[in-house]
Amino acid sequence: MRIRGDFDLEVAESVAVKLAEVESTGPELLVLDLSGPSFLDSGGMGVIAAAHTRAEDAGRRFVVVNAPYGVKRAFAISKLDEVITIVEDLASVYP
Repeated sequence: MRIRGDFDLEVAESVAVKLAEVESTGPELLVLDLSGPSFLDSGGMGVIAAAHTRAEDAGRRFVVVNAPYGVKRAFAISKLDEVITIVEDLASVYP
């Protein structure tokens, strides 16, 4: 799933709904492409953290790809980068 534009409180609810739709299909892997946003606030972080938790509970892999510097910095500050798999590109997702 690709996020476009800033991932802030204003769009967090619609992203959460879309993620729930994707998750309902039972994928083994959920990839969140963050190449679009240059900004990520606590609302976006909360949606990502919740999706990661649901993925773990379901035995599904959850990976964030293509996060720009500002987004990676938000992950580092919150320490979510220590629990969520973040890779540079989609090719890195597959073993």
